[in-house]
Amino acid sequence: MSNMNKYALPLILWAVAAVNVNGQSLEVMAGNKRVFADVQWLKFMGSKKGLSLFSRTRATVDYDDNTSLFTGAYLNYTTGSGIGASIVGKIADTGGGADAGAHIFKAKPSWMLFGLASVGLKNQLEYSWFSILRFTPSLGGEWKLYSSLELFTLFRKNSHLGSVQRLRVGAGFRGFQFGIATNFAESGHEWTGSSNTGVFLRKSF
Repeated sequence: MSNMNKYALPLILWAVAAVNVNGQSLEVMAGNKRVFADVQWLKFMGSKKGLSLFSRTRATVDYDDNTSLFTGAYLNYTTGSGIGASIVGKIADTGGGADAGAHIFKAKPSWMLFGLASVGLKNQLEYSWFSILRFTPSLGGEWKLYSSLELFTLFRKNSHLGSVQRLRVGAGFRGFQFGIATNFAESGHEWTGSSNTGVFLRKSF
């Protein structure tokens, strides 16, 4: 077993265990540069308006055995219009922190949108935009199109810190989604870019 597989397998098994405990979806992406696992969970405190808790845990390992972990918890209050306020707690291998901001949440049978503009509560303020858009129309029978676009940007008053775009296009069948995946990332003032392209398998619960 290669060193890469030695690290990737425990991370993926850990992500599967997290789904069994409290998850609503698990995605594993095998790319040309790294393996990516993503667990997401959403809980409404009653109806789909009012208080909700969204949590997310990501794990990555590349082919040089570099790993990264991120966990975020989003406490949201959403009005009947779909607009509301959010408080975010984050822990990553680079440190932790808290954000506060405003969000929009809209969900229909064939699409979902969540967007959050927030401010990092630090001595030097940081600003971010995070959004997920999914489009999943029926293809007939139990088959659906599955497409997802995720955007994240983090910056300070006069500098760009980092951005991520994650694109998924494929099909869904009986709670499974699969297809082509690409993750793009840009960092620093010069927006130095990288990408990871491969295939994904997702299970929703």
